[in-house]
Formats: sequence, C-alpha cells, structure tokens
Amino acid sequence: MYDIIGDIHGKAQELRQLLTSLGYEDTQGYFRHQHRKAIFVGDFINKGPETQEVLSLVKAMTDYRAALAVVGNHELYLVGYFNKNKCGNYIREHSAANTTQHEQTFASFEDNETLLMEYIEWIRTLPLYLELDGCRVIHACWHKRSIAYLQRHYPENCLSDRLLSHLVEHGSSEWDALREILIGNKLHLPEVAGGEAFKAKWWALPSNRYTLLATRPDKAKGNPIVAISANADEYRYPKNASPLFFGHYNLPGLPYLTGSNYGCLDFSLPGRSFITAYRWQGEQQLSEEHIVF
Repeated sequence: MYDIIGDIHGKAQELRQLLTSLGYEDTQGYFRHQHRKAIFVGDFINKGPETQEVLSLVKAMTDYRAALAVVGNHELYLVGYFNKNKCGNYIREHSAANTTQHEQTFASFEDNETLLMEYIEWIRTLPLYLELDGCRVIHACWHKRSIAYLQRHYPENCLSDRLLSHLVEHGSSEWDALREILIGNKLHLPEVAGGEAFKAKWWALPSNRYTLLATRPDKAKGNPIVAISANADEYRYPKNASPLFFGHYNLPGLPYLTGSNYGCLDFSLPGRSFITAYRWQGEQQLSEEHIVF
C-alpha cells in the first residue's frame, strides 16, 4: 500500500522525521519501507532552505522504486524558468517576482548550477498525475477535461519537449490544462473588495461565498459574494470514484480529512513547520485516523 506525502517545500529535516515515523529506514543510501511505497504529491522546492537535500532524497527513493512522485506547480514554474517554447521565449518570464519565488532554491544550489539542471531534467520525467490500482494522485485538482486533453495530445504524461514547446503562459490550451491540474482553480474577489485572485477550494465550488471557497480566507475582507465563472460540475469529484490525494492548498490548521474519498495533504500553522501524509490501506472510504504529520 501507499503513504501519500504532501508538499515539502525544501524541508528536508521534517521529511526525514516523517519518513522515520512512517517506518522507512535509510540503510542503503535511500529511505525504503519493507512493505509500503511512498508517493509524493509535488512541490519539493522553494520556500524552505533545503531544496537540494529534498530533491536528492526524493530522487533516490524514486530511482530505487521505493517511491513515486508527481510534478507540482512549483516544479512547473522552475522548468518553465529555464526552458523556452517554440517561439523562443522562456515559458516562465524572468521577472523580479518569478526570480524571487525561486530564491531559496537557487541559494540551495549556489555554485552548482550543473546539478540544478540535472534535477530539472529529472523533474521533467515525472508524471503529471497518477492513476493507480485503487487511487489517484495529482498536485492540485483532478480536472477531468484537462486530463482528457493531456491524455489525448500528450500521452507521455510528463513535461516532455513536445509539451514544453507548446507552453505559453496564460496563452495556450496546454498551459490552461496544466494550470487546472497543477495550479488549480482561482476566483476573483469583487472589485469593491480588491478584485485580487485567490485559490479556490474546487471541492466546494457549488457554494459561492468567499469565506467558504478561499483556502485561506482574509477576515478583514468580510464575506463578499463571489461570482462563480467556472462550471462547478467540472470540479465535483464523484463519491464512487477512486480515492484522490492532492496537496497545494496550504490549508490553515492541523490536518483534517477534506472529503470521504479525497484528501488534501498540505496544511500549516503559524510558526510551525510540518509535512502531512496519508497511510492508504486500500480503502474507498478515507479515515482521519490514517493521517500522519
């Protein structure tokens, strides 16, 4: 069975502690479990100071088949920062904001850009999503239309040369599909409340209030009505579908179960750093008892 592990963001020490608590042992140069396999939901990089150590640990586990991993939006951004599309433009603009986003990652590879490029090439081989025997794993959202598009046009299921060549940020069907599954749906506050975009809980889209939809609501903005432009049916996850695990949303508080057959594995508390996992035993009905952090 699988231990699905949420966003890591450069926290190698916490990752080692979590793996140890789950019964994984580092006896042969990589962490392994005698009877189980880890699955990482992406976002290994940025924010934390130990990105190089995290990538080394995760790659070793996948190389020795002790783990599987999917791409997160932060990995997509990093790949786009260093790769160009068929128009000859960097997929991810080298703006001050985008460069700052990778500041911790670049610092982790200071004076060793060659090694960073090797990890980027490895990241490009990772699947965009996993559909295994009995469960699914994706970074942000199991958006059926986007997954169908990628399956039809890019069955290699990775950040291949062909896919990257067609990526135009905010301007291509390929980017739109990746945005849905790796970045997730975003809604905008009304202009009277500032108009800015926020991450929306796709699993709650039938509701139309900011405090219910925002992953980290801002109490100062009250509870304005938000117009839902997305088709909620595209995001609703069927109760009879295989259990789905994802990260990305940085939900506030201690980990909890977000649905009967789907679970977010990305939580945080102010001043407290931890990583969340779900110990899946093959069950259709998920249980909070299987959450470990």
